[in-house]
Amino acid sequence: MNRILKFIAVLLAAVILLGVIGAALLPRVIDPNQYRDEITRLVYEQSGLKVSINGPIDWSIFPWVGLSLKDVSVAGANNSHLAQLGSAGVSVKLIPLISKRIEMQTLELTGLELTLVKNTKGEGNWQVSAPKPTEQPTPRGQEPSPTPESEPASPVRLDIASVNVNGLLISYEDRVSGQKYIIDQASLTTGAIRNQQPFDFQLKAHITIPDLVINSLISGKMTFNLEAGHYDIQDLKVSATPDVEKGESLSIVGNVQYQQTPMLLKGNLGVAEFNLANLLNQIKVQLPPMADPKALNRLSFDSHFSTNGESLNADKLQLQLDSFTLDGNFRMNSIDRGDMQFSFTGNDLNLDNYLPPAMDNAEVPDEEQPAQSGSGQPASGKEHPLIPEAMLRGLNLDGSMKLASLTVAKFIFEQPSVSIKAARGKQEVTIGSRFYQGTIDMTSNLDVRRSGKPKMAASAELKNISLEALSTAIPDLASLQGDVNAGMKVHTQGQYASVLTKNLNGNIEFKIDKGLFTDANFDKMVCEGIAKVRKKELSATDWGSSTEFTDLSGSFVIKNGVANNDNLIAALAYMNLKGDGYVNLVDRQLDYRMGLNIRGEEAPDSDPACQINKEYVNVTWPVRCHGDLGDLKCGVDVRRLTETIAEIAENRLKQKIEDKVQGPVKDLLKGFFK
Repeated sequence: MNRILKFIAVLLAAVILLGVIGAALLPRVIDPNQYRDEITRLVYEQSGLKVSINGPIDWSIFPWVGLSLKDVSVAGANNSHLAQLGSAGVSVKLIPLISKRIEMQTLELTGLELTLVKNTKGEGNWQVSAPKPTEQPTPRGQEPSPTPESEPASPVRLDIASVNVNGLLISYEDRVSGQKYIIDQASLTTGAIRNQQPFDFQLKAHITIPDLVINSLISGKMTFNLEAGHYDIQDLKVSATPDVEKGESLSIVGNVQYQQTPMLLKGNLGVAEFNLANLLNQIKVQLPPMADPKALNRLSFDSHFSTNGESLNADKLQLQLDSFTLDGNFRMNSIDRGDMQFSFTGNDLNLDNYLPPAMDNAEVPDEEQPAQSGSGQPASGKEHPLIPEAMLRGLNLDGSMKLASLTVAKFIFEQPSVSIKAARGKQEVTIGSRFYQGTIDMTSNLDVRRSGKPKMAASAELKNISLEALSTAIPDLASLQGDVNAGMKVHTQGQYASVLTKNLNGNIEFKIDKGLFTDANFDKMVCEGIAKVRKKELSATDWGSSTEFTDLSGSFVIKNGVANNDNLIAALAYMNLKGDGYVNLVDRQLDYRMGLNIRGEEAPDSDPACQINKEYVNVTWPVRCHGDLGDLKCGVDVRRLTETIAEIAENRLKQKIEDKVQGPVKDLLKGFFK
């Protein structure tokens, strides 16, 4: 028995020795270079690509199945140059392959160049087809053998020492658009790649696109399970930096998990804080002028998301733009349709910082009425479009937002609640907010279906708004105080501020309680007018500079940017006020006439120079305010005052005639009815 066992052991040793000797000698006996033509033919039959192996082919059998190639070129459609490979080398351990375990040494690839070209017909040089195989006839009387059912494949297990790819260059030229893109200086390195074990990877590339060069980097730590179809990337970092001095880097960081069946992608991704304005400037994206020179200097983003390829759910979103922060959630029920739903809360948002800076009156373009020109375009290039039509036209969303405050066109909305709906080029925004010590409810509509001619409409209801507080946003109201209640319905169209103003139409109704004119004492104005007519000097000096009124109401009809009013009524302490006139919002001019009606037999301060008798009671005394909205001039309307005095004189003459006739007539009638 011992001899038999010894014989078997010797025999096995001999077989192994012969195998090792054969594996060592076989590569020396069989030269793989003699199979160049066969390899080229097989590649062509399978893919239609023409491969030329110009360098040597080396191989090994045991214990590693190794193959290395050098100087390989590939021709694409019409024999165009498609690819070039400097060298490639790979070695796989032989014995583990039997159990579907791939143990590989370092996979090396050097000098791979891909030249992709789309011609003027839109055809790519990589679009080739394998030749149709020649069908072999089935011998008569012999049926084709049925294809055996395949058994479930056992999972493949990977064990790769590392991957090292250097000198990768990919160029793409689109001769239809005339654009060319290049990825060069690219490299890929990894650690040991094994199932369910994390490994590091890093991909670098130098990217050239029209008018822009970017350095990019993708790195992280990956773990995968081929059998389950699970892939996990931790510490992911994707960065892109313009290839300029002090390039601003855009970095995406986070963790991602991917599941093949059923498809599921989830994780958290964020954008590290960066200077958006600086980055856009470096990649030659021209931004319009903004009121705040530091606008878009700070931007960061964080999210937690999941998607199955059909819908997207981001249950956590955090955005910081300069000093503004926003938190909430976002959902797309259908990625194909692009319908979006969201709910956000934020702190103070000042939209004015991102709008064009205010211009002096001299800089505002002198435009024709859009109705006359029909273009809706400014005559000067100093104005910038206010409405991003292309972006708004594609919106399909339904969302809400609550902020600590919102500033728009210098108006401050406190604790606003904003609801936004958009579909098929139409948007509706509803705002409910505290507004300058009162409340405001406003609905605005925007229609951008017609390119270049956006239409806007707004309606609002204001309650108990403090004019004194509101004057911080509208300095032209500084001369008026009180609590206002108002309703508004306006509409306009256009892309530029001046065009929007010229096209403004609608109506406004208002009522002001417990009001005060701070820059005009109408009592003094009337008394000065009376004294002037009587050719006397006023003795009083302390008149004050304001006029109180208990009620002021009226309405404006706005037509093409000009607001007209003919029913202004105010109840002052000692007189009533009626007014009519217009406010030209386009030219910022006002011309308004007010009539003061004195109640009583003398002026409020009883100055001897302006005392009036009973025939002046309830006479309307005219006052006029006119000029630029920022520099109004108010005073007695001399022309109307002259007409008033003439009317009084005429009434006095009539009264004297009546008195002369009335006596005898009364006596006659008295005698007649005795």
